[in-house]
Amino acid sequence: MSQFRNFSDNLKRKIKANSRKILFVCVGSSTNIADSVGPLVGSYLKQYVKDNLVLGDMKNNIQSELDLIYNYQKIKNKFVIAIDSAIVSKDLDGEIFIINKPLVMGSALNKNKGTIGDISIKIGISSLEMQDKYYIDKLAKFVSKNIIKAIY
Repeated sequence: MSQFRNFSDNLKRKIKANSRKILFVCVGSSTNIADSVGPLVGSYLKQYVKDNLVLGDMKNNIQSELDLIYNYQKIKNKFVIAIDSAIVSKDLDGEIFIINKPLVMGSALNKNKGTIGDISIKIGISSLEMQDKYYIDKLAKFVSKNIIKAIY
């Protein structure tokens, strides 16, 4: 839990240090449980913040460079915080990482489906096949509630 407090404080400093408007870009697929962390976070964030601060949710997935191009007008000139799941070893399952560089969509599968973000938040998932909906939903709620705490 203290690890997340450090994450929240770090995120808060990065947001306050930037003068551009924030946009959360939540990457992933609602059809794959382990890859749905990003879209779930987006859906939960939309319950607490203005709809125009979040791109990507369970109804509108952001999965490729084409999605980024399509949404370019919403993204340009914003301080983008990209959120996605990351394949990790079992001991890092459920860990939350803040990375001071853009997110490369599909990098866990050795693909480059596009790059997005000024910073990125990755939620560690140890197996794409072994996760259940309850666990993923619990992670997404935890991340979104603590992002809200960091920005308000």
